[in-house]
Amino acid sequence: MDTLILVNKFNKLNKNYIPEGLIEITDFIESTIIEGNMKVNEKAYNAFLLLQNEAKKNGYEIFINSAYRSYKDQKKTLIKFIEKEDYEEAIRRVALPGHSEHQTGLAIDFAILESIDDNGKHYVKGWEMWEHKISMWVYENAHKFGFILRYPKDKEIVTGQTGEPWHLRYVGPKHATIMYNMKYTLEEYLDYLNKNFNKDTAKIPLIGVVGRVEYSDKNLPIISTGEYYRKCLVRNGASVITIQPPQDVLYNEITPRDVPRLNFKEKEILDNILKHLDGILIPGGSKWYEYDEYICEYALDNDIPLLGICLGMQTIGYVDNRKAGTPKFKTYANDSEIDHNQLGPEYVHCVNLKKGSKIYDLLKQDTIMVNSRHSYNIGELNNEFKVYGYSSDGIPEYFENGKNAMGVQWHPELMAEYDKNNQELMKYFVESCRKGWVIWDIYAIK
Repeated sequence: MDTLILVNKFNKLNKNYIPEGLIEITDFIESTIIEGNMKVNEKAYNAFLLLQNEAKKNGYEIFINSAYRSYKDQKKTLIKFIEKEDYEEAIRRVALPGHSEHQTGLAIDFAILESIDDNGKHYVKGWEMWEHKISMWVYENAHKFGFILRYPKDKEIVTGQTGEPWHLRYVGPKHATIMYNMKYTLEEYLDYLNKNFNKDTAKIPLIGVVGRVEYSDKNLPIISTGEYYRKCLVRNGASVITIQPPQDVLYNEITPRDVPRLNFKEKEILDNILKHLDGILIPGGSKWYEYDEYICEYALDNDIPLLGICLGMQTIGYVDNRKAGTPKFKTYANDSEIDHNQLGPEYVHCVNLKKGSKIYDLLKQDTIMVNSRHSYNIGELNNEFKVYGYSSDGIPEYFENGKNAMGVQWHPELMAEYDKNNQELMKYFVESCRKGWVIWDIYAIK
């Protein structure tokens, strides 16, 4: 079943529509509308049990008050409200038959167990739930289990529905987490996906590749972008520019430590370029300069999707440690049984990936094979980035900060010519640049 199915005032279900995956449940608050046992989508129910159990660990008790309602049940609900309220108020607060999310089986109205005494159990079910501490806990944690607060009180103009503090909707953990972080309703989220994954309207991301100091075939100093970087990004739908350093310096003739520090004007020049970029790639090479570090730090501070390859990974590691106040970070010469600097072979060694990382979620593999063209590695990290991939000899090969940046020690731009995993990885990065890092998670779902 499509967990993103949209049902609202403008999207109607047929009166004979019965969703797949319904199961009967017995642990719910007795309803005056539903006869017999209540039904709900099985995935939504299992997710609610996890949410309910987590709430219990925090000393809170929540229960299902309402779930699946057929077209006929929704009609009864509306009639009941019309009898209690005037017609206009009833149709403002209660969805018309066919226009209720409850008919999908994915909606759950929850209630809070407030107390138990000689008179029985006392539940909080109504508008007072908005400010209740247990409701607040639910709103802050439900996305982890796949639920969203479907009708926030400040989004009535978007949803077309009066805010409902009790109404949860199951969409799945990844979608729910993205919607929670972006503060999107289901309507806004679906519109967002349509705009960014429709090939006719999708944004072409502008990705900047940090220029590398080289010599031309005429032995002239140049700042260039490797063709395989450019080709790989373009193949996946990006537009590419080379980020040039802003200083009046011949970098080929001076060591990084002897280059003058960037002044305010030079940083401003870089800022005026970087602010227009949707993504940044820091490539491999033999040495980096202060402008590499400044570009890297700008990307991290402004949540611009960032990919570091080989030397670029080491640059990110250095900047990350410096931001944490640990400037003693250094790279280490490879010293193991594996020769990590081999220019010819398509595959040199394996990388073992840890679960819980973006790359594992994308490739769904414990081990991948990679090429290898480096003489140094990053050693230890001390700040936001965590290593999630190691070669068999223990050298860090992949890290990420869980937000908008990652580094790989191998060269995926070369492997994308023949290896599916690295084709997916580079495609994944370009998609992240279309509308920010959130696309990484959406792309992994689709």
